[in-house]
Amino acid sequence: MAAAALAVGVAVPSAAPAAFAATWTRTSDYSRWTGVTALERGQGIATDGASFYYSGTWSLAKTTIDGDRQLTSSAAAIPGALSGTYKSDHIGDIDYHDGLVVAPLEDGGNDYKNPLIALYSADDLSYTGRYVRLPLAPLPGGVPWVAVDASAGLVYTAAWDQDAAQGTDRLVAFSLDALLTAPAGTELPVVKTVKLSRPLSRIQGAAMSGGLLWASVDITGDKSVYSIDPASGAVSWQFHQDVEPDDEVEGIAAVDLGPAGGRLHVLNVGSGWKKIFLYLQHYSSTG
Repeated sequence: MAAAALAVGVAVPSAAPAAFAATWTRTSDYSRWTGVTALERGQGIATDGASFYYSGTWSLAKTTIDGDRQLTSSAAAIPGALSGTYKSDHIGDIDYHDGLVVAPLEDGGNDYKNPLIALYSADDLSYTGRYVRLPLAPLPGGVPWVAVDASAGLVYTAAWDQDAAQGTDRLVAFSLDALLTAPAGTELPVVKTVKLSRPLSRIQGAAMSGGLLWASVDITGDKSVYSIDPASGAVSWQFHQDVEPDDEVEGIAAVDLGPAGGRLHVLNVGSGWKKIFLYLQHYSSTG
């Protein structure tokens, strides 16, 4: 973990709102967890503005934003019906919408043949019994993250490994209403795809804010945050995350907590002797 705050001037696409035409700086405060706490929170993060929701490989947790007080958790959040039927064994980067935690489920031990989205109560993190299947063709490497765009009525994700020649260099969008109302086990049709201006592999998490998707990318030599315009597909580099080269960056959440609290909030797993640590870092913007 680099100790100094990171200040980076960035070139922002013309479609970006003025509020995000900014220089990004890591705030001085960050959280660090070990043990069970790190395991419960090591994959993804989402927020409703008052709480943070975390996903681990199999688990979910809910905390206050202020003070990091844990409110509830579920150590085995993947229901047996889904792990048994679909071999689901991994929760990706989650999102929050209208009292629900929206969770992507993968079957990594089964060669990523069954991408799912499951819905959980945000109050107690209990499984609601509602889930949908996603088509395999546009998501051959699983469903590593989901991001809800409530204003557009869409839920976004993207392929893990992106290749223009294979046609996987695009956002994949599903109907939010269909996710919320379709009978359990329905395969959601793709509403649209948006070709990206450049392939962006290994997105570990993404969150909507200010009309843009903010994506945390874990590429060797490029542990960065990028913005994606979901209308045009324009991809713009925003800033390098303040991590060591071998750290693994994970999920991302967006909520404006002021200059000291940050606007983008990113998880990363330490490397080397710090590999037992999970970090949550906060980035604020000026300009």
